[in-house]
Amino acid sequence: MTNRLANARQDLYAALEPILPGRVASTPPAGTAYVAPYIWLDQPDLTVGFVGQNTRLTVATFPVWIAYDGAVRSQVAGLDDLLSKVWDACLNTPSAMPQATSTQTVDVGGATLRGVVVTVDVTLGAVTLCLPALPAQSPIPPVPTPA
Repeated sequence: MTNRLANARQDLYAALEPILPGRVASTPPAGTAYVAPYIWLDQPDLTVGFVGQNTRLTVATFPVWIAYDGAVRSQVAGLDDLLSKVWDACLNTPSAMPQATSTQTVDVGGATLRGVVVTVDVTLGAVTLCLPALPAQSPIPPVPTPA
């Protein structure tokens, strides 16, 4: 499926995949179907921002999850490393800007893992004088984004 959200998701995924090859997903894992450390993108929120008085921006805020396993010291050290790399990768992605992080716990059906969620804003478009074209019909079910 090609749309602005899918394109933004793919751009973030492409920037994050080299950090942890084979352990990065463009969508959340199904249940406990992954081995930590693992990074994935979750469903974004959309908001409207303004530049000056007349330019509206559409912004998608993607939660980027990072989960790490092991002893507490290993988890903290691993999360420090991955968080730093995820933040820098997002800074180097066109139209993306990491905004904040929050510490989380991740339940994988056994041990509870430490995790961090990075919120990343991606500017999808600006509306100045002309609105975007009307959207086309959406396929049901949608075509999944390649992982």
